[in-house]
Amino acid sequence: MASETILCKGCGITLIPLMKVCPRCGVAREGTTPTEAQTAVTGGRAVTSPVLPVNAFRQEPIVYDEDEFAPSRNVVLLSPDETKRRFPLLTGAQVSLVAVGIGLVVLAVVIAILLWRQQRRDVLQSANAAATQMQPLSALAPTPSPNPSPTPADDSAMLESVKSALMAYNPLGFTHYKFELKDGIVTINGEADHQPEKDGAENVVRLLVGVKSVVNNLQVKPSLANPIGEPVKLNLAEAKLLDDALRRQAVEKDKPASTELQMPALNPQREAERQRREQLAAKQREEDGAMRKAAEEKIKRETEEYEKRSDELRSVEANRRARAEQARLDTASLRYGTIAWNGIVDGVDEIIISGSSASVRHVNGNPPREVHASFSAPVPRSPAEVKLVSVNGRGLVDIVQQPAAANGYTTIVRIDDSSKGGDKRYEFTLRWSLQ
Repeated sequence: MASETILCKGCGITLIPLMKVCPRCGVAREGTTPTEAQTAVTGGRAVTSPVLPVNAFRQEPIVYDEDEFAPSRNVVLLSPDETKRRFPLLTGAQVSLVAVGIGLVVLAVVIAILLWRQQRRDVLQSANAAATQMQPLSALAPTPSPNPSPTPADDSAMLESVKSALMAYNPLGFTHYKFELKDGIVTINGEADHQPEKDGAENVVRLLVGVKSVVNNLQVKPSLANPIGEPVKLNLAEAKLLDDALRRQAVEKDKPASTELQMPALNPQREAERQRREQLAAKQREEDGAMRKAAEEKIKRETEEYEKRSDELRSVEANRRARAEQARLDTASLRYGTIAWNGIVDGVDEIIISGSSASVRHVNGNPPREVHASFSAPVPRSPAEVKLVSVNGRGLVDIVQQPAAANGYTTIVRIDDSSKGGDKRYEFTLRWSLQ
């Protein structure tokens, strides 16, 4: 806090805060009465000095001896108690510090609010992503827009989509499928090796864009193995032996046990013949039992093989579905990809790119040689933009067709080497990105 300077109104000298009367001119300080005296304590006794009168109309101040009114070294001047309360005043630097502190507090509050809003937005996005992953496949599939009068171009594109989906689903058994499309309804005919294959073909086609419903008329081929509960087919010889054994067993059960005891003793030849027949019958029963046991083991073994084969087929189908779904999700999550192509060209050739395949259509000149193509990801069957990233060749390389629904999402790149003599290797890289 700044110190307060007190000046005398009469002579202008500086007064200390304890002085009530100016020692030079005798003018009383502002805020005191003329009759008020100063009390000094010297040597244990109080000394009272009179207040000198002040002439308000005199122009020159009265000069007194300084030593007469100067306080002694052993004198302590006492001031009366202050009646007014004095508050400390803030300096400019302190005001600046207070303002800076308030600004920092406001800035911290704003940053905290922004961080809270960002955290809340991240939590909402995470919840939406988790809810989307938990939706069934039918909910993830895009809802086809109603189209009461499809155009031939749309029908051909949908047929191509159905063909590609079934070919990717079962490359080996695709030739057994026949399908038709009418008003967004796909009818599948043909044969399937088992029920999981039939259901899988229907599920794959149902996920395509524009398909309203699927009529699955695939016929499941009958299995070669005998299912549980079906009778085992035996040849005529095995059936006859089994029938004779069962008949003899039934006769022996009906024969009373006391017959042999009641029969009188026969001659040795008849007894030997009887024993021989009994031995033969016992041997025949053993053979019949062994044959029956072999037949049961055969049925059991074939049943176990059938169950094992069914479990393997179900496992393979589940793995294939998981891979297909993962590939579909990976393809759907990709927003861009690259395609690298190289080959020796001598003339004019067109490279036709669709999905993950690249074929060459020769226009003129010599056919291309040593053609290679690689894909970082298949080109999706959706609107995309294809650009040339890099080209290495002496002729002209240009994109003559962008993928669209009208052309079945097919990209065509033309290489023109007709103005040059001889063949030359060409290399180019394409980059596709979803619109």
